[in-house]
Amino acid sequence: MKCDCCGKTKKLFDMFYTQKNGNCQVRLCSECNELAERIRQDVLAGEQELYELHLVQWNRRAKDPSPDFPEWNQAFLAECSKSSL
Repeated sequence: MKCDCCGKTKKLFDMFYTQKNGNCQVRLCSECNELAERIRQDVLAGEQELYELHLVQWNRRAKDPSPDFPEWNQAFLAECSKSSL
């Protein structure tokens, strides 16, 4: 199994999470999943500076994204922005 964001390969005791947005579904390693949750929490809390910081970190992590990741990422960020910032 491989992370659809950073390309990390699953090792024996690594946790991977499945995230779904609309028709898009991706598998994320624990680090990428944690970053996605931070972005969502920043939006809900109205933390613009933290949101921008975590978004930069997110883009840096996406070194080797799968073909499905950009579509999922757009849907994820659109869903977050609907929650208002």
